Amino acid sequence: MSVLAAAASDDVRIAVYWGQDASEGSLRDTCSTGLYAYVNIAFLSTFGDGRAPILDLADHCDPPSGGCASLATDISSCQSAGIKVLLSIGGYNLSSPSEAQGVAAYLWDNFLGGTGTGAPRPLGDAVLDGVDFDIEAPSRYYDDLARNLTSLYRGDARGRTYMLTAAPQCPFPDESFAAALGTGLFDHVWVQFYNNPPCQYAHGDVGALRSAWQQWTAGLPSTTVFLGLPASPDAADSGFVDADTLASQVLPAVEGAANYGGIMLWSRSYDKDTGFSVKLQGILQNRTSDKKRRIYIIVGTAVAGVLLLFLLICIYFLCHKKNRGTPPPEEGSGTPPASKIELPQPKQKPQRLKCYTDSEIERMTKSYAHKLGHGSNGDVYRGNLRDGRQVAVKVLKNSMGDDKEFMSEVASIGRISHVNVVPLLGICLHGPTRALVYEYMPNGSLESYALSNDDSVEENYSLRLYWEKLFDIAIGVARGLEYLHDMGNDNAVHLNVKPRNILFDQELRPKISDVGVANLCFGREGKRTGDPRGRDGYDAPEVVSGNFGSVSSKSDVYSYGVMVLDTVRAKRSISVGADTNSKYFAQWLYEHLDQFCNSISDISSETRDLVKRMIIVGLWCIQTAHTNRPSMSKAVEMLESSSMDLELPVRIS
Repeated sequence: MSVLAAAASDDVRIAVYWGQDASEGSLRDTCSTGLYAYVNIAFLSTFGDGRAPILDLADHCDPPSGGCASLATDISSCQSAGIKVLLSIGGYNLSSPSEAQGVAAYLWDNFLGGTGTGAPRPLGDAVLDGVDFDIEAPSRYYDDLARNLTSLYRGDARGRTYMLTAAPQCPFPDESFAAALGTGLFDHVWVQFYNNPPCQYAHGDVGALRSAWQQWTAGLPSTTVFLGLPASPDAADSGFVDADTLASQVLPAVEGAANYGGIMLWSRSYDKDTGFSVKLQGILQNRTSDKKRRIYIIVGTAVAGVLLLFLLICIYFLCHKKNRGTPPPEEGSGTPPASKIELPQPKQKPQRLKCYTDSEIERMTKSYAHKLGHGSNGDVYRGNLRDGRQVAVKVLKNSMGDDKEFMSEVASIGRISHVNVVPLLGICLHGPTRALVYEYMPNGSLESYALSNDDSVEENYSLRLYWEKLFDIAIGVARGLEYLHDMGNDNAVHLNVKPRNILFDQELRPKISDVGVANLCFGREGKRTGDPRGRDGYDAPEVVSGNFGSVSSKSDVYSYGVMVLDTVRAKRSISVGADTNSKYFAQWLYEHLDQFCNSISDISSETRDLVKRMIIVGLWCIQTAHTNRPSMSKAVEMLESSSMDLELPVRIS
């Protein structure tokens, strides 16, 4: 178990600075990504030398007019998710110990647990988790400020604890901050290993960084030390480390320190633009999964060996006991005694769905208070089971068939079990209410991550999903559909494959939702009549019109192909022609495939091959004639091969 715990420790805690660029999104949105453990609100940029303190949060809000008080709800949302929110101060010198005492009192009364002076608090009634010192110029009396703040912290009548953190420069010790750090009062320091060539990573050499890191961790043994880095090459003059290099070369050089805490990124704005932390977390999660897999194999082999030995011993004693109690055969009979041993066979327990009443559904969803989404089949609400687990409750409308038929369809859905399909946990068939209770997927849908209403490259939310992750999503969805189609029943045809119905679990693993709902709400006949039902471009031609043939698993193949090509189009980070914004993007890709793939910058040849495979498979899947489309099994096979082994379809039709 200790080995498994060590393998699971490869995640990384990230601290980030927020508040300097309105394009970075709201504080609530920043926290809701689940990427960060600490968020520093930056900055209280003016104070000291007799100046009145001034909070500067760029275009997010206007502190002098009280416009930043609304951030209190965002801060509360972050803290309820376990994220520490701190106020970062920086930029100015303190003139005396008495001024340090006055600044400490101001911070305590206006941002922390103090009662205030009667004036409105700049961030409303929010009580932050601490103060971060980001002092980059020679300064004095910050040791006094740290002592005064700590004295106030310890006097909190409610017993609440607060934090002191700092962002010193990496040459050890930071001459501007050495005295303050010498107090030993800081919980965390995120040392800035950028814009400091003597101690940062450069040109494949981790030696200088490792040496400086060892000085910091040894010099501050009681303080947790974070590795401070820029989230983009544009965020600093030097010291940027890409996510792959960070995971493979730099983190192994620093993680061994007992007081290693994680990394600090400057800043949320740059991180949102590049998707740096998303990619890093994905790489580390894959590394953890590989470690666990190897450990499970080793442990499983050992356990299997022990069980086999135990089984052989049991068989030996059973045989010995039976043979001892069996009389010898009569002489001349020629028939040996029967010694057959029948071992118990493992029983397969069918998956049982929990049945709920309509009042239980209402309690579970708090009277349908939090709607997650809606569609033609019904609305989805967030809920909680009695054991605290979160669920998603889909309340169906226009359900077809009698109760017996409904239960038969639901039982078929309940037998579905695959890592890329959202699990069904329970049902409600009580009074007028028909509802399905699913495991809750905390990271939303592919539509939220990969597609955006604003089609500009700069604002496209899809930048958070790097190419390798898009490929993982594409092949995960393909495997889920392959599993469904191989089941050989009507629920195998999903008929609603689109980004909105591809959800993500805690690890951003894709899961297909709404499996079998088409049967429950429209009936077998209804779904084969080609009734458009206000549907969109993800539908195969035969779903929209019966003139193109009957609905089958190949209808899902078409929808899957459209979805893959849509995510590729949304992800593009370069301009390759005017037609890329049109509905003819698939035709344009067909004619300019190599040009598109080769013009994607900053990716390896292996990643470029992944992109090419996705596109080729997508083009095959969207063939008008269903006979020309591959099965999902064939699509998976194509995705797992090399693009050099794949041919384009004869034409796009």
